[in-house]
Amino acid sequence: MSLKDKYYRVFILLLVLLQMVDMIFKFDLTFLIFLVSIPIFTLGITRLSNSFKIATIIFIVVGIVLLFTGTFSIQALSKAVTSMIDIVVLLVVMQLFMLPVTVGNYQRAVEQFMENKLHTPRSIYVFVMLITHLLSSILSMGTVSIVISVLGDSIKKRVTDYEHFSGTAITRAFTLGTLWAPGAATIFLISTVTKVQWSSLFLPCILLGVLGLILAYLMESKKDYLQPNNKVVKTNLNTENKGQSLIPVLIAILGLLLLSFGFMHFKIGSSMDSVTLAGIIVVALWLVILFLFKNKINTKPAEPAVKEYLNHGIFNGASLSPFFIAIGTFTYGFEHSQLSVLLIKTLRPIFAQLEWYLVILIPLIVVVSSLIGIHPLASVALVGKIVMSAHIAISPLLIALSLNIGSVIAYMVSPFAGIIIIVASLLNVKPTMISLRWNWLFCVMFAIIGLTFSVLFSLI
Repeated sequence: MSLKDKYYRVFILLLVLLQMVDMIFKFDLTFLIFLVSIPIFTLGITRLSNSFKIATIIFIVVGIVLLFTGTFSIQALSKAVTSMIDIVVLLVVMQLFMLPVTVGNYQRAVEQFMENKLHTPRSIYVFVMLITHLLSSILSMGTVSIVISVLGDSIKKRVTDYEHFSGTAITRAFTLGTLWAPGAATIFLISTVTKVQWSSLFLPCILLGVLGLILAYLMESKKDYLQPNNKVVKTNLNTENKGQSLIPVLIAILGLLLLSFGFMHFKIGSSMDSVTLAGIIVVALWLVILFLFKNKINTKPAEPAVKEYLNHGIFNGASLSPFFIAIGTFTYGFEHSQLSVLLIKTLRPIFAQLEWYLVILIPLIVVVSSLIGIHPLASVALVGKIVMSAHIAISPLLIALSLNIGSVIAYMVSPFAGIIIIVASLLNVKPTMISLRWNWLFCVMFAIIGLTFSVLFSLI
């Protein structure tokens, strides 16, 4: 690890510490967090891909320029730069879940369950979607490599088209998880832009996720690769973890959600701060339990897992930190600029004429933008801020759901999306094969069903 990476890791950990102190003790550490954010931005931007570098530079420059059109001050700049830094902290903390998952060797528990209980391609397809969907809620991108590395060989022995099976099951289940998951950045960005709390978004978004999973299964269940075949081979797994259960994983996810809602109810920080604190508590308790019952659970040594987190987990969680700093600066600058006032005056009559058609237009803009290489996070922030600034006579919840549906479809159908690129590289297929050939029809159907559901839910 280079010296620059070591410094970057120190600043990220310092950022997490300051954010936690700020939340728990109610100190105003905005300026200190701003000072720490500067080296994080400077060191982190070199780690971004070229497309993200360009987007990040554009947003940070435009954001600062917009601040000058309003009332520029160091205090305003501090608030702008740190306005979305809590998303970075959340993502870094969520990577901690790799510790108990690895130490408890729950990957093997998943594989054992699959070998012993699932005997048809359809049942395996449902299981792969469910386990991907659930794990993505706490492990984010780490889920993909775990699912493919742990279940890949078993899937190959059970189905006739391993690539198609894995490509559709994993990308759909993972991206549908971003609709509601505490470990997903998109929903918290949408919450920040629309001012709709995550607790208000959770129920309709998790219902959208369930509808999406059902739709994904129904659309694939008649495909040839999900039909029973005569090549089912059972492997003799190492029984070193016999008796290992998936129940602790489910309890951890449930505990994370319950604690998060509890902290939100008692107004212990923002939605993101509540989920972050809940994540730290759940991981700590889980690790303590694994340590106390290590002889019964037959755990792995903790040291390799800790090293993996320090050397890779932190960097994975903070991989987009400069981007979020730039997006936060732009969003805050736009909100406090004269341009915002001008756009409201210009767009309000146009949007007023569109009325409910705007619900369809919002996800369409996000998806089309993703097809030309604009990341959904960027288009969601820009479109959401403009729409909310125009004060349209549509429920903020419906606007948030429309943005969320647009983002999840963009993640699924864009060949430039990170999840598509990662899965394609692991399966050795072209990104366009997964996104445009295998997922396009599902995305169209999900858009129709999802938007219909969102309109009905917002009217309740």
